[in-house]
Amino acid sequence: MQNALIVLLSFVGMEMFTAVFHRVVMHHLLWVIHRTHHVRESDGPFEWNDVFVLFFTTSAIGLIIAGLPDGVTVWIGSGIALYGMTYFVVHDMVIHRRFLRMPRPTSGYLHAVYRAHMAHHKHTTNHTGEAYGLLWVPPKYWLSSQKRRSQGA
Repeated sequence: MQNALIVLLSFVGMEMFTAVFHRVVMHHLLWVIHRTHHVRESDGPFEWNDVFVLFFTTSAIGLIIAGLPDGVTVWIGSGIALYGMTYFVVHDMVIHRRFLRMPRPTSGYLHAVYRAHMAHHKHTTNHTGEAYGLLWVPPKYWLSSQKRRSQGA
């Protein structure tokens, strides 16, 4: 039970960490890399922004290996890896429809996530922005998603 709690806390912690990392590092310090995600310059399946995946994947695997067979970092790394897999499915497959083109969400939680992320992508410079997290949706996107659903759109 304790290990499951560590995985859960690591997962939730990653959403908070990535929101800050996204805003501070990706939209300022390493904007030259992250810009390739906001302003598509090629039709290929990959973009320079994908190097961030390598950083987080390497971190998760390193923590898991360092903690084998049953150290606390195994469970921290597992939470990070689970977050990464969730992020990949929601962000790359559902929202941006990369690799496997999932249907666009039209209602509920995923629709609110989609609307928040699209609002984030309206900004093509590193000086402005909103909704830097992915899975935690600011209330205004929930409300706009619910309002749209009640109007039959």
